[in-house]
Amino acid sequence: MERGRLAGKVAIVTGAGQGIGAAIARAYAREGARVLLTGRTFAKVEAVAAEIAAAGGEAQPLAAVAGRREDAERTVATALARWGRVDVLVNNAHTFTDFLPLEDPRMEAHCQVDLQSGFFGSLQLMQLVFPHMVRQGGGSILNMGSSYGLRCEPGFLAYAAAKEAIRALTRTAAREWGRYGIRVNTLLPAALSPKAIEYLEASGTYDQELARVALGRFGAPEDIAPTAVFLASDESAYVTGQTIGVDGGSTLL
Repeated sequence: MERGRLAGKVAIVTGAGQGIGAAIARAYAREGARVLLTGRTFAKVEAVAAEIAAAGGEAQPLAAVAGRREDAERTVATALARWGRVDVLVNNAHTFTDFLPLEDPRMEAHCQVDLQSGFFGSLQLMQLVFPHMVRQGGGSILNMGSSYGLRCEPGFLAYAAAKEAIRALTRTAAREWGRYGIRVNTLLPAALSPKAIEYLEASGTYDQELARVALGRFGAPEDIAPTAVFLASDESAYVTGQTIGVDGGSTLL
């Protein structure tokens, strides 16, 4: 691990208790990064951290809610107190609201939930790591978008709007922070995470969604992690402001 592609780096991965976040955290640790894992449920991030430690890596679990500023401040403070730096930030955590027609009077509340956890949660952590990345001479930030933001599927305005706001956040930060050596990119992942499986089963859209995938199969969280490793590594030193689909070809940009 001392000779891995992320050796010497410190990474914060939010929503790391399961699915894509957990897969990215494990992959980062395998490549030598020291990883702070955050999630709403401490037992979940604790279990992933224990797996990493058992494999010879170094990880710190922390209970934190995306979009709650005091939790964001505690997250960055914890990473700095333990390791003294933050090189990589992965904003993966996002509260997923249920299907809701546009005309439903609850829509505004749904939008507030998605924007608070996804957009503001990402913005808060980005603002907090910024001065430390500047001091270090750079860093890499990875935000999570969604093909739903591009496709605008009926019933998912709140989620789609938040994900497109995150893409705007990514591009703006790439423009403003590039001069400091801070790279910011957006992933559009598609993987059978627990939440995705729950949705496909409840909506009966498994076959419909699978038909969109050019490679003919749904991805797993482990299919997303290699691209996240690349974007965190020095190999992607000239990549910023980009939207990169890791979804088997379901979204062709």
